[in-house]
Amino acid sequence: MFLLAAVALAGCSKNNEGPVTPPVPDGPVAVQLSAGLHTLPAPKAPVVSGTAFTAAVAGWESASAADYSAAAAWSTTAQIKASASAAAITLEQSQNYSQQSGVKTYMKAWYPTGTLVGGNVTFGGTQDGTTDVLLAGEVSGSATDKDVKTLTFNHPLTQLKFKVDADDSFGSATEITGISVHDAQLPSGISLTTDAVTYGGAANLAVPGIAAGQTITTAAAAAGDPVMMKPFTGNRITLTVTTSGATYANVKATIDDDTDFIAGKAYTITLHFSGADLQVQAQVTEWVDSGTGEGNVQ
Repeated sequence: MFLLAAVALAGCSKNNEGPVTPPVPDGPVAVQLSAGLHTLPAPKAPVVSGTAFTAAVAGWESASAADYSAAAAWSTTAQIKASASAAAITLEQSQNYSQQSGVKTYMKAWYPTGTLVGGNVTFGGTQDGTTDVLLAGEVSGSATDKDVKTLTFNHPLTQLKFKVDADDSFGSATEITGISVHDAQLPSGISLTTDAVTYGGAANLAVPGIAAGQTITTAAAAAGDPVMMKPFTGNRITLTVTTSGATYANVKATIDDDTDFIAGKAYTITLHFSGADLQVQAQVTEWVDSGTGEGNVQ
């Protein structure tokens, strides 16, 4: 799923028309944004509709291609809220296009805002897998180029969500106490020169948010918070699952519609407890609505 933000360029000068290149307006031309997109709740969660987030927006001025390793001409933020259709948004600090003839402003936007230095955005704090990342590639405009531009926000991460249930033979007194994803790589920033997320090293990720005292019952229930990470190569991930009564090491979850885990897809992993066995089923949900996978662990 991708997210759209339309960039409308509005001027405050006379309407000059010409057969080749229109002249630069006498007065400043403001950068104005409109957006209609799905968003995510602050501070941490996967993208869902109905709430708001703060995106960073920056512009580089150039008569040719933009050099994103250079300092931006301007950098600000915008509050964006979910909407089925485009709605106006406001830059925290308003910006104008260059008055120099032939100079364009090249713009990119991303979330979370992080710190931008030399074309690299660095996220602060310790990552725990609950941070979504959104990145909109280059669009450009100028004081004489006033047609509507579109920023397209993409999800570069894979999302995993976990559920637990059990059959009648498992009993009703066992609690889920931990789920760990092996060899997960979490986002550490974004390279604006390559439009790519940068990642930390591979390590086991403990799924946060598992409620104390959550009993495993016959009704499937969410376990822990959704986690987002670098898409895995291959169609299988390895887990360690702990309950109040046992530890299940090297649990395999396999998706069968994709040869690799895909950026922008959310996979729901259901852990099904049956007697002494743990069975695993995976399916794609929420960010996209196709694809299934499953696996069994003895």
